[in-house]
Amino acid sequence: MSIRKMSNGRYQARVSYRDGVKYRQRSRMFKRKSEAELWESNMKVDLNNGADLKRRDISFADYFCSWVEVYKTHGVSQHTNDMYLLTYKHLNAYFGGIKLTDISREDYQKFMNEFGENHGIATSRKTNQQIRSAVQNALADNIINRDFTFRVKVTGDKPKPQEDKFLDLDEYEKLRAYLIEHADFNSISNCMLLFQLETGCRFEEAAGITWDHIDFNIGIITINRQWVPREHNFGPTKGNGQADGKITVPHSFLSFLTDLQQQATDYFADQGLKYTKLNKLDLVFYSKWRTIITNDAANSALRAICTKLDIKSVSSHAMRHTHASVLIQNGASLPYVQHRLRHKKLETTVNNYIHLIEKVNGESDQLTMKLMSKGFPKK
Repeated sequence: MSIRKMSNGRYQARVSYRDGVKYRQRSRMFKRKSEAELWESNMKVDLNNGADLKRRDISFADYFCSWVEVYKTHGVSQHTNDMYLLTYKHLNAYFGGIKLTDISREDYQKFMNEFGENHGIATSRKTNQQIRSAVQNALADNIINRDFTFRVKVTGDKPKPQEDKFLDLDEYEKLRAYLIEHADFNSISNCMLLFQLETGCRFEEAAGITWDHIDFNIGIITINRQWVPREHNFGPTKGNGQADGKITVPHSFLSFLTDLQQQATDYFADQGLKYTKLNKLDLVFYSKWRTIITNDAANSALRAICTKLDIKSVSSHAMRHTHASVLIQNGASLPYVQHRLRHKKLETTVNNYIHLIEKVNGESDQLTMKLMSKGFPKK
């Protein structure tokens, strides 16, 4: 290790170290000798602590990408993988080629501040969680010597009020009546929205339903996979299969599905085509365009319907929340709602619908007071 003054007046600090069986050198130029001495001193400490100097030049964004490929690619859903890819794009756009080792807490806080200006608080927290996991991995591997994500302040837009995530009972009845009347093979978006509203399925789960997963004899629909548009194939349900389950449906809804299947068969038969040959994956919501509609298309159709009915505009995912809210407000037990929505924990159900639970509890409290008041003399 040495420091020497160059002909241009700058100072070169150089350290030598052993990398396996080879000796390597790292050097850096500084304006002041004190800066060179400080760098040399820090390098000595890092080497004594087993720092991985080979990876010291990697950019923040590239390190995150490498970490995802090694630790997060396998055993996760396509949706989760897409979330990591999106985080990488945000890092690359903001930090560019800045080295991982050059990122300060202030740098990272500024990034999170800017990110929070255009994203919801839940998204900001999830993004920070992903990045922090990667940074802690770099810390464990001695690539960096400090966690610059420590105590970062996460900001973001306020989440939507709970009541904006689902339809109230009057709106639900209007939408349900409209979908029942207008859901047929020519309006496959309406069919899928009705399916979600009646079962509480997520869009991807509804899109991945096949005819053989519907037991028309006992009225049970099996959910054990979901549609992955990018791969044009099936994938595991949320949580890598943790959202698997069975849903009971009434005979009236089964009749609707039977009619839909017959309509599809007749539509293609009129063109001299066989429905079962075209629909090789046996998908329930296979459209006349020989595709599965996208979530964007379903949302667009739903917005148009909401406008027409003069009700609150919601996304297709609101069909799931509305399904749960209707059950809760009609006396369904929380364990049953948990089972029907296929939440892994009852806590998830409670947290998602606490506002409705409190409302129902208030009504139950009034009923309890009325019952317990009986028998006492009125004063």
